[in-house]
Amino acid sequence: MNSWNEGYFTDSTYTFGYYRELSPNFIRWCLTLKGFVAPEVDGGCHCELGIGQGVSANIHAATSAGKFFGTDFNPAHAANAQELADASGSNAKFFEDSFEEFAKRDDLPQFDTITFHGIWSWVSDENRRHMLDFVRKHLKSGGAVYCSYNCLPGWAPVAPFRELLKLHDTFHAGGNADERVKAAMSFVDEFIAAKPAYLEIAPAFAERFEQIKKHNPHYIAHEYLNLDWDLMYFTDVVDMFRDAKLDFAATALPVEALERLGVSEEAWAFLRKVGDPLFREQMRDYFVNRQFRKDLFVRGLRRLSPFELQRKILETRYVLLRPAEDVTLKIATGTVEVKLTEEIYRPLLEFLQEDNFRPKTFVEYLQRHPDTKPPALVEAANLLVSGNSVMPCQSEATVKRVKKTCERFNAYVCERSKVNESIKFLASPVTGMGISANRFQQIFLSTYKAGERSADALVKAVWDMMSRQGQRIVVNGEKVDDVDKNLTQLKSAAETFLSKELPIFKALQL
Repeated sequence: MNSWNEGYFTDSTYTFGYYRELSPNFIRWCLTLKGFVAPEVDGGCHCELGIGQGVSANIHAATSAGKFFGTDFNPAHAANAQELADASGSNAKFFEDSFEEFAKRDDLPQFDTITFHGIWSWVSDENRRHMLDFVRKHLKSGGAVYCSYNCLPGWAPVAPFRELLKLHDTFHAGGNADERVKAAMSFVDEFIAAKPAYLEIAPAFAERFEQIKKHNPHYIAHEYLNLDWDLMYFTDVVDMFRDAKLDFAATALPVEALERLGVSEEAWAFLRKVGDPLFREQMRDYFVNRQFRKDLFVRGLRRLSPFELQRKILETRYVLLRPAEDVTLKIATGTVEVKLTEEIYRPLLEFLQEDNFRPKTFVEYLQRHPDTKPPALVEAANLLVSGNSVMPCQSEATVKRVKKTCERFNAYVCERSKVNESIKFLASPVTGMGISANRFQQIFLSTYKAGERSADALVKAVWDMMSRQGQRIVVNGEKVDDVDKNLTQLKSAAETFLSKELPIFKALQL
């Protein structure tokens, strides 16, 4: 019987996800965009509580010129994270301490950023107190905390869904994690088919369940089968952080720095009347029916002047993540879709694509287009990053300092992909963040770097790997057994990689 897990689901390990919101560089950019002084990034100290498999933590350690620490009380998670750190040579230190044990350590530095993703809602009140104790003890003045959590009112109609899964698991627990999740999901399926009266007042319940069924069983287990799962209002979380001398600064959703976006005109007309910014933020959750928040808190908020904010955003280098012609000029946010003006955004995207996607500042763009209004470029930076088409970059000095560490991390992940496709991200020294790269892209990249530059050579490398392991291409959820069709699909992917993806990977220094 597990006694060390304190109610947290540990019968299977967590998924190998990556979250850019945990990046010190992304945190810096979000705070700057909202008009606040951001903590040190170049050469700073950073910590993640609840690292999971350590993918995000290691990508940020590899791309950070500072020091990185983290903990996860699941020893399998801590071991995997340390293995990745050793492979990259980042000197990151990961522990299997509980939050209480970690808060009591006296061998840790003061941190510029402390982050926790997917933890706050899934641990006990006692553990949340330990997390805040850690923040009180180890966060620098001016430092930032990132905290994500499930929230109300968005979860209110469908919260009983989670309770059904947990109750079934409590009374019928048996078998491994996959079997337990399958049994609980089957039970809810039968429950919905029986047409309980609750569905009449909460029709979103069944819709939410259909979405959840698409997730990895290990994700479902960790998300819904824990003993603890607390839903909170934004203002309640603000009060808890205020006790640790932190103030709410921004969300890690850049588009929300533009408050008028994401809600209807009627909603914005109402919200504008709410004078207190915290009350307005809480009311916004009602209008967008928010279920999950990504909040940034700062110890010692200091405002930038409008001129400083504009200067910092325009002087930041940005890199394009896809060919300009592939960028859709629409951003889904909140309850509305924001359409970007073709005449403004197409020239900007083409500018960012010049010189083989070389990172550029918007100051450079202004020099070429002096009639452009600087505030329009600040808004453009916001929306293009929100749409994941563009990313803010680190300083050139930092890029040089972390390049070798990133190369070692990426080489390890690409080599590992030949037998294990769990990690689908590479570390970019340019952005200080992870970049999505599936198994084929990773093998294409390592084959290309080894000197094999033709599409046929890339296909051969992937097909040899797949053949040895008895694997085949999957299209629309169906395995393709025909060899020629497999090779045709791989050839198309290799040609796309060489023509469209490789130039961007080079610009990102992958």
